[in-house]
Amino acid sequence: MAELGFNDHHQNEVINYMRFARSKRVLRLKTIDSCFEDLKESRLVEETFTADEVSDMLEGLQAVVRGEVEMELINTSHTNVLLLRQLFSQAEKYYLKLQTDVSELENRELLEQVAEFEKTEVTTTNKKVNVFPCTVEVTSS
Repeated sequence: MAELGFNDHHQNEVINYMRFARSKRVLRLKTIDSCFEDLKESRLVEETFTADEVSDMLEGLQAVVRGEVEMELINTSHTNVLLLRQLFSQAEKYYLKLQTDVSELENRELLEQVAEFEKTEVTTTNKKVNVFPCTVEVTSS
């Protein structure tokens, strides 16, 4: 079992997020696949094409795919900001100040650990995972 060093609750939250991200990724990849299918169905009706025609088709396809990928990258960035907003809002309720280390986001070793975690925990488990936003519960005695 791959571990990222979280308690069970936080590990389940990470699994929820990774499943969410994977579902968004799958949808975007289907959209990109449909860009290619649309080109095949709408433009590839003749048996032979000139170099200029092929170049025009590829440029059009490049523009569409680039737009789709750019839109997804922007959406992913905004989604991550919303996730950070949730975490920071919860922390601020208890007068905590969380810090991030952006340099760790490109740490190849850590990224490989996350990939292994996703492969073993997210894609192969059938655990029931709460898909609702996380909340902080504090009890006082």
